[in-house]
Amino acid sequence: MLTIRGLFSVGLNLAVATSVSGHSIENTHGFCHAGSCSNENILLQRGRSTTVLAPPVIDAFETRRAQKIVQIPCTIRDFRHDHADFYLPEEGPPGRSFGHVKGCVKQQLGPDRKPVFHENGTCFNSSASFAQWYNDAPGVNIHDNFTMEFLPNEFGGLTYDNPAFFPFDGKAWGNETFEHNYWFTMEMHVDFVYVPGSTFAFKGDDDVWVFVNGSLVMDLGGVHTPLDGALSLDDLHLIPGEKATLDFFFAERQPVLSTFKIDMRLKLDDAPLPMPERTCMIWGDPHVNVFDSVDPDGDAIGASVVNIYGHGDYWIVRSRAISIQGRYNATQWSIDGQSATRAIAIGGRFMRGHTLIIEAMDGQMTWDGDAILQDFPSSFAAEGLISASYHELEEPIDKAETHRPIYGVKLDLPHSVRVTVNRWAKHLDVLISMRPQRGGQDGHCGNLNFNATDDTLESISARMNLRVSAQDSLFPVDSLDTAEVTEKSIADCAPEIREQAQAHCEQMQVNGDGEAASEPFIKACVYDACFGGEDFAAQ
Repeated sequence: MLTIRGLFSVGLNLAVATSVSGHSIENTHGFCHAGSCSNENILLQRGRSTTVLAPPVIDAFETRRAQKIVQIPCTIRDFRHDHADFYLPEEGPPGRSFGHVKGCVKQQLGPDRKPVFHENGTCFNSSASFAQWYNDAPGVNIHDNFTMEFLPNEFGGLTYDNPAFFPFDGKAWGNETFEHNYWFTMEMHVDFVYVPGSTFAFKGDDDVWVFVNGSLVMDLGGVHTPLDGALSLDDLHLIPGEKATLDFFFAERQPVLSTFKIDMRLKLDDAPLPMPERTCMIWGDPHVNVFDSVDPDGDAIGASVVNIYGHGDYWIVRSRAISIQGRYNATQWSIDGQSATRAIAIGGRFMRGHTLIIEAMDGQMTWDGDAILQDFPSSFAAEGLISASYHELEEPIDKAETHRPIYGVKLDLPHSVRVTVNRWAKHLDVLISMRPQRGGQDGHCGNLNFNATDDTLESISARMNLRVSAQDSLFPVDSLDTAEVTEKSIADCAPEIREQAQAHCEQMQVNGDGEAASEPFIKACVYDACFGGEDFAAQ
């Protein structure tokens, strides 16, 4: 039984595959339900313990259509229930109890790249019976090929998740009067290029052994309920950029469960490693924490903050397929004409010609010019394009905001783009989460190349014209306010106001781990308090 962190299906409807270094990549349009069964949990990692973050709850049928999958060939062997090492419901290992048993195999693979029997008598009937597990034995097992199909997951890795893993149902020796064909083994061999941050995780039952470069790194031996194992390859002293091997061995030995889940972030030979998601945050006067400075939870992790002072319509994100534009204007609370994010517009090829506009509370929200989400709470959907919900949020994007309730809009869009908007009386705060786009991207949110140093306002302005032209505008009416505003600095702030603002921002601007935000982030908050006015900060 194996389970991993993500959403996958066996029996998918597949398009034509493209070979990538022994694996293949395909498009899929069908999915099975993901699930898990766990009565017993362990965490295995060399060197240090690691917490494996559970992914958010996701409907596989609605959010995984048309994603690329990676196929990895495996070998499976079917056994009869009367094999010496396999058991009926009332049976167990002779003289031993079920459970997690370590040390069943030696620390090193044999010269045939197979596990070696450990002569301690705790797991198997004999060395001869175990030798049949991962080798063809006519009359004892039946060999077959099986393709394991991995889907991209939320963490930039790959996931295979099957809560009912029975690849031999109705085949080989047959189900033997049972609902499923339970007694079988599986092996998978992967060549990969080690890069820092590589991980491998498994959940399931029964026996699982994982070897990296021939050495045992995960030992989930025994006939047991589903167990968890997690491995950070950074602890294995591998050399970045060099090839390595991962050998995975599994057995299903009793007719009770068969759950199987693998979660891995590996650069499979020459195949590109899936890119992680990043988040851009736009808040306040406005300021922008670019994609390369914000983690997926919206917490500031870098030092690049883009401060915007001009009025008009600007590119927030621009790629071949995605257009996200911001309208920045002064409000009644602005001092000396400072800007605020008054509206955002989302369109482009990925929206198939449709346009979504979200304005502050003194405006409205529209889909192709028609008002939507007019009630609070409410929801809106356009099949295959957008799922939107308008409801009260627990926490504001700008932690310095104390006004309640928080009128929040959450959007799920194509290309796995997710947007959260806080609607205030006269301005918006916005989170945009996405992965790097093919062909590149740029805008006030930066170029998402995992290098925050090249995303200063000066660098971005040198790469592109940030102002949206009339022909590219998604807004139905051009902005009449396009003033350039003289930039102020915190040095222009009255000392007593600055002191109060500093204390307030240091208290409010902490991330999800309770750590203080970066210095530029704090400075941006102080700037808002100094030049946005008390009413702006309190709205």
